[in-house]
Amino acid sequence: MATTINSIVNRFDEISGADPRLNAFGAGPLYDLQDDIKYYPYLWVINDISHNVVYTEINKYRAVEYNFILRVGDKVNDQKNVYKAYGENSNNGLDISSDTFTILLDIINVISENTLGLFSELTLINDIDIEPFFHEENGDVNGHQALITLRTKIENPCISPITDN
Repeated sequence: MATTINSIVNRFDEISGADPRLNAFGAGPLYDLQDDIKYYPYLWVINDISHNVVYTEINKYRAVEYNFILRVGDKVNDQKNVYKAYGENSNNGLDISSDTFTILLDIINVISENTLGLFSELTLINDIDIEPFFHEENGDVNGHQALITLRTKIENPCISPITDN
């Protein structure tokens, strides 16, 4: 299978479908998220960030680093006394924070360990910062996101449809 942005996003979709905790998947710029997601929790892949073609003296431009932001979010239940232990005006925000972090960790591990056999030609590189987000989409969605970088070799750089005609 050729490694393209589209093929990688499709692999994230497969991960989402394999995880019973996720009810929706989408990809695109962040501003499309509110229009496209109807079910929660979701995995959203932001793919409108830069990607890198890596240069070395030995191999020239023989590697690509694809960058994606993975976002897992869920709706906050703001009903009165959702959690009596946390006070009268509490909600499930703490549970969402914990759950979305765990789901994101599991997705990163699936990629890193290639447990579904989807990432054999890709390597997850660099440290990954996972950061929370709060009160999005009219104030009732919380979750976590991570910027990941996947590196792959360009196996056949000489095979190109570009000609000198």
